[in-house]
Amino acid sequence: MARKKNALRQHYIAPFTDEATKPTEEQYLRLAKWVTDINDDSEENTDTAGDYAGDGSEEEILLGRSEKWTFEGTYDPEDPAHKLIHSMKRTQSDEERLLWHKIIEENGDTVEGIAKALEIKSGGGTATEYGVLSGRLDFVKTPTITPAGTGSGE
Repeated sequence: MARKKNALRQHYIAPFTDEATKPTEEQYLRLAKWVTDINDDSEENTDTAGDYAGDGSEEEILLGRSEKWTFEGTYDPEDPAHKLIHSMKRTQSDEERLLWHKIIEENGDTVEGIAKALEIKSGGGTATEYGVLSGRLDFVKTPTITPAGTGSGE
């Protein structure tokens, strides 16, 4: 199987109004310009257990999974995606940090759902460098996956 560069995976964000109102393709803003790193920092919560139905060995059990994507790069106050993230920087409520996050995987599959923008940094740094853009997009529940060729993201 061929390796694929990370830059082929596309990340988009869109303003959140309510759970029933998905954004149109035009409302999605690509999170790409000046963004140098986007990492899957998902976490899994597990426990171990063993019972008399087995041989006494412990088995690790998945209790839950949180999909989180961290990003960093250089802040551009004129980029629409950067503007959306920056607009949430000083908000204090969970609801004000909600947005839609869509990922188009290298194979064309689309992952889409409601996420929360956290740990936002936009601007700041040493005088000789450009301002930083960084943060985290945490899906608030399991996103929808649409396989390539069957709908959104084709």
